[in-house]
Amino acid sequence: MPFERCAANPGWCRSSLRYGRSPSRGRVEPARRSSLMSNVTSEHADAVVVGSRIAGAAAAIAMARTGRHVIALDRVRFPSDTLSTHLMFPAHVAELVRLGALERVLAHRPPRVRHVMLSHQGVSASDRFLPVEGIDFGVCVPRPELDHALVETARAFGAEVREHSSVTDLLWDGDRVAGVRYRDKDSDEVREIRAPVTIGADGRRSVVAQLVGADRPYRGSRNGRGFVFWYMDDPKSDDRKWRETYVQWRAGGTHGMVFPTPSNRMLVSFMGPADRVALFRRDTQGMWERQLRENRRFAARVAGATNITRMRGTDDMVSFFRRSSGPGWALAGDAGHFKDPVLGQGIRDSLRHGRLVGEAVVRAGDDGPLAIDEALRAWEKERDDDCLPAYHWGNRETRIVGDDPLVIEALRTLAVDDLSEIGNAFSRRRNPEHVFGFRRSAGWLLRALSRPDADRGALLRRALGELLIDVDIRYERLLGHFRDSRPARSERPGWSWPIRKSQVALNGQGGAGSTGPAFVGGTMTDGVGNGTQDGSR
Repeated sequence: MPFERCAANPGWCRSSLRYGRSPSRGRVEPARRSSLMSNVTSEHADAVVVGSRIAGAAAAIAMARTGRHVIALDRVRFPSDTLSTHLMFPAHVAELVRLGALERVLAHRPPRVRHVMLSHQGVSASDRFLPVEGIDFGVCVPRPELDHALVETARAFGAEVREHSSVTDLLWDGDRVAGVRYRDKDSDEVREIRAPVTIGADGRRSVVAQLVGADRPYRGSRNGRGFVFWYMDDPKSDDRKWRETYVQWRAGGTHGMVFPTPSNRMLVSFMGPADRVALFRRDTQGMWERQLRENRRFAARVAGATNITRMRGTDDMVSFFRRSSGPGWALAGDAGHFKDPVLGQGIRDSLRHGRLVGEAVVRAGDDGPLAIDEALRAWEKERDDDCLPAYHWGNRETRIVGDDPLVIEALRTLAVDDLSEIGNAFSRRRNPEHVFGFRRSAGWLLRALSRPDADRGALLRRALGELLIDVDIRYERLLGHFRDSRPARSERPGWSWPIRKSQVALNGQGGAGSTGPAFVGGTMTDGVGNGTQDGSR
């Protein structure tokens, strides 16, 4: 019954009523249809993609290069920035190769990063990446350049990318999504595109997810960390070692990270307790100096940096899975699934599963609507199986632990016994529960317990908590339930929806290329900001 369906999914019911659809059948009422259709240009395509950044461009490429007529829409005009750390490991770069986009990305001449280093309490472990499909390097390219390269690749394969175009409604054929209605911001014209499949790749606040009634995730986890970041000139631009290494220094509860970017610049980020983001907003200079005092190795790496952009960041990064497929529609990239960015895995998953959803549509496209729906559901299951291990890993890493004896022992062991395992985890060559599994964890625990100053009670409680999470993750994988909403031990309760708008740049501060002071002083020194600051690039 209609009211029973509304009770089970109030978001679906609200969107149905708002856009003139019958909650029971999804049809547009005749009087409403006549009003909506006046002065509306209508056309047909094989697929429409809402959102043309990473996942959307990947889906468009996968379909367009087989000859499908694909129209991709985006509300912005490229190149355009978005809040993102845009870190890529070899597995990410291998996806660019699969999409035919690597040449355009490398045209921006990013450093080819072949090493990763983790450091905590003076103990460091470094690793050289092993090849993934022949690729042994990562790159860190700012989103305006990265997204534009993907958009141009999609166009080169025949996709039609329409910028400055905002979707306002979905078209329906009964309960099936049959296309979109959108507004061209340049002409202020309302247009319709009818297509057998609509892919929403429009981010965490997905309009498509709202209109199909899938906005609220069926599972999620509250982040413990927030993050703030800047771009700046790299004072060690002549040092090949630093220009080819991603580095994370841990001090207390905060990760300080440096990632080399094109034009002898670097992305500099802190990921610490979420409540510190508000402190950064109120006193950027003071918090910067505080972090340098707490993390002297990080301070030495960035000392002397100049040409600094304004700070950007967020304190609300809820991880989640949404229902991501249905009759005639799918949600790709962050629209369907988001994991904590502390691991730098989001771009890989958006590239990979954006491509795979496009390929699923191509394989089923000539066999009718039901075949498309089955292919989209199978794609969603494959995406979930691939992304769940990193989702749980991110949930664990977003917890604020402070100085951690288990991490210290892990770094000591990996630095001597098996360097490649660090890169294997970040490049998704192996699942994290295998890299950081029972046997290794037991060894780290025994070493930590043997230290003279060990707090053995705290260590045993921490180890027990980690063991229970490991068992829960393996049990979940063994069951293999689709869209499993059972709370997991890795997940942090208390997450809220919808996402707060604090996720945009703080205090109106822009991203790369913005002007204006980021600090009281501008040249970064070992703990003190002084001199003048030039925010231009």
